[in-house]
Amino acid sequence: MAVFALLIATLLSFFSYELITYYQRKTTIQATEFNLQLVSHIIEQDLINLTALAMTCSTNSSTNTLLTDYFGSPQASPKQAVNVFNSMQEDLRINRSYSYVRRLIVTDNNGKFLQVDNSGTSVPLTIHNIGQITGLNNDAEEQWDQVIKDPLSASNGIPFVFPVYGRGAVRVGTVYLLANTSVITDKLRGYSLPEHSRLLLTLGTHHYQLTGDQVTAITTPYEPVAYTDDKPVGPQTELSMVKLTDDNESHIVVSYPVRSGVILSQTLSGDQFAPKANIWILVMLGVVLLVMVLSAIITLYLTRTISLPVEKLKKRIDKIAQGNFLIDRNIEWKSELGDVGRGINRLSQDIVALMDSRLADEKQKQELEYRMLQSQINPHFLYNTLNSIKWMATIQNATGIAEMTTSLSRLLRSIAKDNRRLMPLKDELDLLDDYFLIQKYRYGSTVTMVKEIGNEDLLTGLIPRFTLQPLVENAIFHGIEPKGRGDILITVSKSGFADILVTIEDNGVGMKEEQISTILSKPEDESKGMLENVGLRSVNERLQLAFGEQYGLSIESEVGQYTIMKLLLPFLQRDY
Repeated sequence: MAVFALLIATLLSFFSYELITYYQRKTTIQATEFNLQLVSHIIEQDLINLTALAMTCSTNSSTNTLLTDYFGSPQASPKQAVNVFNSMQEDLRINRSYSYVRRLIVTDNNGKFLQVDNSGTSVPLTIHNIGQITGLNNDAEEQWDQVIKDPLSASNGIPFVFPVYGRGAVRVGTVYLLANTSVITDKLRGYSLPEHSRLLLTLGTHHYQLTGDQVTAITTPYEPVAYTDDKPVGPQTELSMVKLTDDNESHIVVSYPVRSGVILSQTLSGDQFAPKANIWILVMLGVVLLVMVLSAIITLYLTRTISLPVEKLKKRIDKIAQGNFLIDRNIEWKSELGDVGRGINRLSQDIVALMDSRLADEKQKQELEYRMLQSQINPHFLYNTLNSIKWMATIQNATGIAEMTTSLSRLLRSIAKDNRRLMPLKDELDLLDDYFLIQKYRYGSTVTMVKEIGNEDLLTGLIPRFTLQPLVENAIFHGIEPKGRGDILITVSKSGFADILVTIEDNGVGMKEEQISTILSKPEDESKGMLENVGLRSVNERLQLAFGEQYGLSIESEVGQYTIMKLLLPFLQRDY
């Protein structure tokens, strides 16, 4: 029991550890997903505002109209330049995310340019150093794709480069907006980052690690692999596995898109999912100790409530097997086992009563056997007497008397000694021959009986004893005798696939339909021939009880013409 309890405790601890690890990992992933989603929406709003600021210079705005006129005029006046600059400053001032704009430059790529510097500490932009700013060519276009170093200051920024379109959707210049990286890092200052976890930023095809206000490029290969053990809650969140080369450990990465091309991610270490080893060891030891104590208590309880009572019940049964049937009240507890004990006591009493009844039955059986032995005197006396008459008739050359005596003797012997429930059809026909022989001497040549057997193999089929004799007796007494003379035809043929059809046809007085229905539904009071109370209805019922409702007796008759009785039997050769 102790080993079993220890095994249960170990398995319980193992499955509990796996279950806690699974739910802790799932909960951590869901919490990380929620945090990234919340921060991403805030960052996305600032990027949308900055994109809208750049787009005011690009298309369909008053600033764009002033720029188009300024860039398209060969003799642009300083006043036009001032108007464009003021409009750009006004657009910057009213933008909700203007504080993250480091510089806003618009140029026609042919020497004209305007800049709104929002840093205050950078080198002034001139015609001589404007070439240091990448992305100001005629076909440049970039939307938050990378982090670059500002060539005119010591800070880093994220550029947004977009064409400036004039009338007729013709490109007339380029707008260049450099956003401070703090547009990302400011939102992460209060972000709770677990130990051994990292924040990652993906801009286009470039990957960066976020550490405080620092955005550091990841120079090692960054090859995420799909993670399928868990599923994220949101449809936009992605889970992957990344191996960072500095610790050579695979990390689960939860990624959420800020906007197209901008993805914020957080790595999760395996240490965050596994419970603390020292705490878990204490918990496991506590569980083992608790299971062992509970096992000891349960063992003691089961021993007192089950094992000991079962042992007493076993001893009581052994005593009953040895012949001690005395009642033991000590096994009748107030419990389920007490019910068993009361049942054993009742069983003991029943055995005693059964033994007494068995003795009485044996005495009665012996008495009945003695009486049966006495009753056999009369049949034996009758057989011996008939046998003596037979030999006397033979000596006196009275063959008719000898034949009748022999047939009657065989019939009586079959009635008295043959105990078979079913017998072969051949034996039944032989008994019918004995019966008809007696009737033939009684009626003379006024009654004839002919048998037609379609297949001798059918005679091996089984039929209930004394089934055909009542039918022939009915044909003689009720059909032929009132008419004065007649013939009986008995045919045996095959019916269907595996049935036997026995037909008894006579050319007597016949019956009406109501007589037929009465015969098969009510017992006949008039059939008191050789077998009293065995009439047509009894024959039909015995056949159905023996073989089923689909078998039995059917009658066809025409008044003054004929009567046909049909027996349908299954072709059975063994009594089941």
